[in-house]
Amino acid sequence: MNGYAVLMPELREGRPDRAWRTFAPDPSEVFAARHFVASVLEAWGLELEDLPLLVSELATNAVLHARSDFEVTVIRSHERVRVEVFDQNTRLPSFAAAPPDAYSGRGLVIRELATAWGVESHSDVGKTIWFEVAMLAQPDLPARPAGSALERVAARLDI
Repeated sequence: MNGYAVLMPELREGRPDRAWRTFAPDPSEVFAARHFVASVLEAWGLELEDLPLLVSELATNAVLHARSDFEVTVIRSHERVRVEVFDQNTRLPSFAAAPPDAYSGRGLVIRELATAWGVESHSDVGKTIWFEVAMLAQPDLPARPAGSALERVAARLDI
């Protein structure tokens, strides 16, 4: 995990796994937030390519608009992965029409790639913007045979 994340599994059975980290309101932290989420997914053995991209959008918004520390939480359940980005700005996001030549301001990534998303207001302390991505059913993989890569390939080819 490269020191970016500490996994915090819930103690009660049936509860999702969680990992979180707080970031400063600095543009370089967008990359760090993206790397954090990628490291959590790697530790969980999940390949959800869109998740780090979605996190980049929310982290960028936190840096540009909230201008406060922001916390990224990744929550895994059996069916989906949820990512929450909490910042200390109470102003809720709005979707405005961006000019055609604008580099940002469209929010399309979340609307197109997430299974679900939303915003939760926390009165005077800030807000959480979240999204969920459904996990496809993973077939049970057979146990990896011992031996070198060449021996494993030969065993699969029945040589």
